[in-house]
Amino acid sequence: MSAIKTYAVYKDGMLVLEDPVNLPEHTRVEVVIRKKFSEFVKKFGEPEAKEDIDQLLRKNRRRMRDV
Repeated sequence: MSAIKTYAVYKDGMLVLEDPVNLPEHTRVEVVIRKKFSEFVKKFGEPEAKEDIDQLLRKNRRRMRDV
C-alpha cells in the first residue's frame, strides 16, 4: 500500500486526523510523529550552525564527484 500523508491533532488522549482516510475498519497502520520545525524554533530559538553550510555542500559535492 502506498503512503497516505495527513495531519492530526492530539486531543483527549487520541490522535484525531484532519482528513478522512479510506481504510477498512481495524486496519493496523504505522504512525510517525514529528513536530513542525517552526515549533522547535519558537521553543528553542534558531539553531546555530557549527560549520558554514555552503562549504559543507561544496566539499560533499567534490567528494561525490571524485568517487
